[in-house]
Amino acid sequence: MGYDPEFIPGMRIDLPRLGRRQLEDAWAGGEPLEHSRFSVLFNQTRGLAFCTAHNIDGAAVIPEGTIARRNWFEHDPKLPDGLQIDNERGYHNNPWDRGHLVRRRSLHWGDEADARVADRESFFWTNIAPQHERLHSSAWGKIENWMFEKTEDTARRACVFQGPVFTDVDPLYQNTPREVPIRIPAGYWKVIALTHQGSLLAAAFLVWQRDYDQDEPVEFDPVLEQVRITTIEYLTGLGFDDIRQADALRAGVTDQRRVSRRATDGPDDSAVVSRRMNSSRFVNDIGDIMLP
Repeated sequence: MGYDPEFIPGMRIDLPRLGRRQLEDAWAGGEPLEHSRFSVLFNQTRGLAFCTAHNIDGAAVIPEGTIARRNWFEHDPKLPDGLQIDNERGYHNNPWDRGHLVRRRSLHWGDEADARVADRESFFWTNIAPQHERLHSSAWGKIENWMFEKTEDTARRACVFQGPVFTDVDPLYQNTPREVPIRIPAGYWKVIALTHQGSLLAAAFLVWQRDYDQDEPVEFDPVLEQVRITTIEYLTGLGFDDIRQADALRAGVTDQRRVSRRATDGPDDSAVVSRRMNSSRFVNDIGDIMLP
């Protein structure tokens, strides 16, 4: 069935809309690849997803460890060979991690047999993207855990979208002279939508690969990584028409008093200060991003 736009009762949240430029690069004119519990909008020019979308039922989560992690990846059977960046072309003998877009643990809910199928499908190359090893093991994983805990702890249903940030100056990588080079995405983003006190609420997060080049990357903080949904739209060309107005960072949620407090918290590191002082995405508390 793939991503369900009516997963949250009383709401309809469709897949993001591809812009005109994105449609030129999209597989099958932007038709999603539908798997059992997630959908993929695929960029055939870059060989990676524009966006993946999935649902989480926080009230039906299967205990962690029930489904063992597999150690191999597969070509997505819904695409012809050669379009998908795979192990040999993108990840062989290089520093880039094979990063899941849809987190496999986020598919572990409801019927266990269905969850096992979804887990296997999460290892299709269309759900994988090259991530800096420090980003993959820190920020990306932590924001995924944070989102999942928000739904599991509160037994809420959620719709989640995620994908790469593509730019015209993304660096080229080529394993061997005979292989077609690939471009490494500049960053990654996630958007989550759920209900709070009967109303739809959404939040967007953005991480950049270059932030993790240094030996000791800036510590991940979901308060600092939160951005406006319109920022994701601007960077990706996607349109989040159904949740743009539900953004938690719209007027009335942000609090500029947070700027002075966050800018002086923790280590006096120039990278930290730069990220904090050049941002308008401060909120009172992590809970204020979405849930009390």
